[in-house]
Amino acid sequence: MDKDKLNLNNQKKSGHLGYIVFLLGLIAITFHVLLKDISIRGLFSIMKSLNPTMCILGLLSAFGFICCEAWVFKTLLSLLSNKLSFFQTIKYSIVGFYFSSITPSASGGQPMQIYYMNKDDINISHSSLTILITMVIYQITMVSYALVAFLMDFRFVAEVVQSIYPFIIFGFAANLLVVSFVIMAIFSDKLVFKVVGFIVKLLYKLKFIKDMEKAKEYTNHQIDEYKQGALLIRKNPKVILKVFITTFLQLTAMFSVTFFVYRAFGLNELSFWRIVGLQSIAHIAVCALPLPGAVGASEGTFMVLFKSLFPTNLLSSAMLVSRGISYYIMVLISGLFVISTHIKSTKRNSYTH
Repeated sequence: MDKDKLNLNNQKKSGHLGYIVFLLGLIAITFHVLLKDISIRGLFSIMKSLNPTMCILGLLSAFGFICCEAWVFKTLLSLLSNKLSFFQTIKYSIVGFYFSSITPSASGGQPMQIYYMNKDDINISHSSLTILITMVIYQITMVSYALVAFLMDFRFVAEVVQSIYPFIIFGFAANLLVVSFVIMAIFSDKLVFKVVGFIVKLLYKLKFIKDMEKAKEYTNHQIDEYKQGALLIRKNPKVILKVFITTFLQLTAMFSVTFFVYRAFGLNELSFWRIVGLQSIAHIAVCALPLPGAVGASEGTFMVLFKSLFPTNLLSSAMLVSRGISYYIMVLISGLFVISTHIKSTKRNSYTH
């Protein structure tokens, strides 16, 4: 048994390492392509002139993104009778940010959040429902945000996004598909039973499950609790409204990083909402692409969409600072947090055994 656990842990570690190596390779290629004709000395010279206050506000906005998600978790889990402090739910948000950032299509974030919630004795049906509702509200808000931004500033946006229309259409379509499926999962008992039943059968055939009847009994019990939780949330529309408002603030916080970078360069011609709106469209264009952290695509999209907002000599520097704050620094901080949490958990387990 211990040997099996050791092998499983080794597989997890090698998979995690593989994602990181792939991500680093992708980052290296991206910066080589985007910056090969640009003077590094010139870049650093420009960055020295940045307004540090605006850069700090950008970093606080990026952290605000994590805090808003933590507040959503606290709100939904409290409704499901899981009393947690705000600082406990920040852990789940940071873990989700890190694993979403290093896995293709952000696929690793939610499973790891459920895993960490389960380690804190939160019922898996409650954690799964919380993640599902958080995800569907996030997707709906994100699509609505970009759509409103597009319609409110149609002439300007239509001109700017011409070269990346296919990516924007794909982004909208992919997100609407995910939203439709998750809504069905929340409100359709039959769909949940069919999907879970299929997964149990598949795991049994792949020899991951030895006792199929026991697995069915366990999953049916979890689905019953899941249904009760879903019913509880449907009866509390005010809570859902709170989550929508918090998610709007969450996305605004992340999109506003670009605005603070814009101001950090001493630029002030364009309004907050024009820049934030354009960033929301940039996000839609890349978020569904199967790349960890949308690395490469995000940088390229920034260079295309914001070339009319930043002077040519500042564009590359602006991209580096914006992505540095909203992605690279946050991945580094969240990665260190995950390592620290893992070390503490390992020590705690060694003391109890």
